[in-house]
Amino acid sequence: MHLEDFIKFVDKTIDELILYAQLHAGKDYADYELEFVWGMYGSQIVDGKENIIYEITDQVFVSPDKIYPCVDLIIEQLTPEKRLRILGHRAGYEPREFGIGWSNRPGPFIYGIGKGILTGLVDTNSPEFRKKLIDMGLLYAKLA
Repeated sequence: MHLEDFIKFVDKTIDELILYAQLHAGKDYADYELEFVWGMYGSQIVDGKENIIYEITDQVFVSPDKIYPCVDLIIEQLTPEKRLRILGHRAGYEPREFGIGWSNRPGPFIYGIGKGILTGLVDTNSPEFRKKLIDMGLLYAKLA
C-alpha cells in the first residue's frame, strides 16, 4: 500500500473508530474535538484529526511493503474539556505488507472502547449489537 493510500485508510479508520464509540455509548461524538496519545511513558498529546492521522501514519507506515501489523486504537474517555481521547498502542511485531490484521479486518487497527465511554445506554453484550457491528464492517466475525 502506498503512503497516500495509507493516509486515507487512517482517516477512514478514525471515522470508524468514532462511530464505534458512538454505537457503544449511544451518544453522538461527531462534533467533538479529538486528541491522541501513544500508550507509552512520556508520549505527547496530539490534537486535531489531521495531526492525529499523520502521527499514526508516521509510527505505523514504514514503506509500502512494511507496515506495523497490530495497532490498538482505543477511544479512552471524554476529557474534562469535552474532547475524545484516543489511546494508541503499537505491538512489537515486525512490519509487513498491508493485509488482514488481528481483528480479522483489513489493516493493522484494532478498535477498542475505554470504560469512560460506556454509558449503560446500550446493551453492548447483546447478539443484536454484535450483529450490527459486523453488518457495519466495524467488527468481523471470526473465521471458522
